[in-house]
Amino acid sequence: MDCYSKKNQYYTEDEASEALIRSHIRFNKPAVSYYLCPHCSQFHLTSKGPLHPLLNRPEVLERIQKEQRLQEFYTRLKRK
Repeated sequence: MDCYSKKNQYYTEDEASEALIRSHIRFNKPAVSYYLCPHCSQFHLTSKGPLHPLLNRPEVLERIQKEQRLQEFYTRLKRK
């Protein structure tokens, strides 16, 4: 079922948390959290509100930094 918000839908909280982490890897202005939509009963990312506690975990911060470095390296490699 599509949501009237037109936002991406995530069926589980695990999918939403992974999408949240990926947004921090890929974008300059990433999402800060996710929520359960009362209209479609799926999870959506949001750029409003407080930072989700998941993003303060050392292992998550380390993963984000590592994957950002890999992404930068790959981008530089493609330019050559």
